[in-house]
Amino acid sequence: MRKIIIWVLAIILVITMLPLFAFAEEQPSIQSPGAFLMDMKSGEVLYAKNEHQKFYPASITKILTAIIALEQSKLDEQVRTSKLAREQEGNRVYLAEGEFQSMENLLYGLMLNSGNDAAIAIAEHISGSVEAFAELMNRKAKEIGALNSHFVNPNGLHDPEHYTTPYDMTLIGKYAMQNEKFREIVKTETRPWHGKEWESVLNNINPMLYNYEGVNGVKTGFTDQAKQTIVVSAVRGDRELIGTLMFADTRQMIRLDSTALLDYGFEKFTTRKIVDKEQFISTVPLGKEQQIGLKTAYEFYFTHAVKDNPDIQTRVQLNPQLKPPIAAGATVGSLEIVSAGKVIGSIPLISDKEVTVPPSFLQKLGVNISFSWWYTLLPAPLFLIGLIYRRARIRSMRQVHVQNFRDYRNQNYY
Repeated sequence: MRKIIIWVLAIILVITMLPLFAFAEEQPSIQSPGAFLMDMKSGEVLYAKNEHQKFYPASITKILTAIIALEQSKLDEQVRTSKLAREQEGNRVYLAEGEFQSMENLLYGLMLNSGNDAAIAIAEHISGSVEAFAELMNRKAKEIGALNSHFVNPNGLHDPEHYTTPYDMTLIGKYAMQNEKFREIVKTETRPWHGKEWESVLNNINPMLYNYEGVNGVKTGFTDQAKQTIVVSAVRGDRELIGTLMFADTRQMIRLDSTALLDYGFEKFTTRKIVDKEQFISTVPLGKEQQIGLKTAYEFYFTHAVKDNPDIQTRVQLNPQLKPPIAAGATVGSLEIVSAGKVIGSIPLISDKEVTVPPSFLQKLGVNISFSWWYTLLPAPLFLIGLIYRRARIRSMRQVHVQNFRDYRNQNYY
């Protein structure tokens, strides 16, 4: 009996632990202290570990430097190397003091070879100084939504006041990947370098480009204080993921974690498009004779677990008191995306055409009220009403006089 009780208790324990085992199997094995993974199209969070904890970024800082440079300058601008840029330590493209390179060449040197000297040259060219460029970096980070970051230099060399989070860096990477030139640069494996003091071939030092199918960016980093860091993106079919790993002990660890993170995102989740950009939704009447068509302002994607099959519905919400005039492309409402009774997204709805104020009765008759002489007729109704009233009063007074005269004649005198 005692053995039977022990076996029964063991079976019960195993049964109660099965959900925990199943959950554990669902999660990727990530050793890096900081990690975050997001679906690029839907923005859905797929994995998070200490995503808002502050870490030192090292050279993944250069993602922000590069996208600012692409937005603030032209690729053919000639950039002069200063003494400060020449003296940078760590990874370099060995710029000589006074050397000129195009902004495009420096961006490849920055992102492929992780040139710290290229970063300083870019920063000084755009803002005049490293300090001014750091202010620009912090403003841009806030605009993107990276609210827990603070940058003091463009290359990520260690500074106690230079920090970010896995969440923030993923947002910055996602933003940068919207720029086609940035995408082109970070997925380039090799590029010739012709410098004043250094002739070589730049090799992209992102190991995931060569070790994971579909990787198309973005940047690695390392300092003694930051340890190994990476922002990595990958495409498979019509899906694209982007994630960040921080404070990994070794290169092998961050490569294995990157693989596990991306595998988890691609294997456990799926993303589907719910509506296209400028997709026609419905027609809305505006009075008896006018109507507008509703179109979506942009596309919408929804990410969910592969094992789930959520029912997705949409509903239209129009702006209150919608009436002409309405400009073409004006926002007239929203399309709410609903799953399991909850709103999971909302897309602006825009008008497919211009709708003007309906013509008045006189306009239909061909009378153009925009003529200045029309305003001279505005007092006419009042004048007419006054004239009618005066005639009626005169007539009434005459009738009173006639009646008084008749009464006078019919009086009897004694």
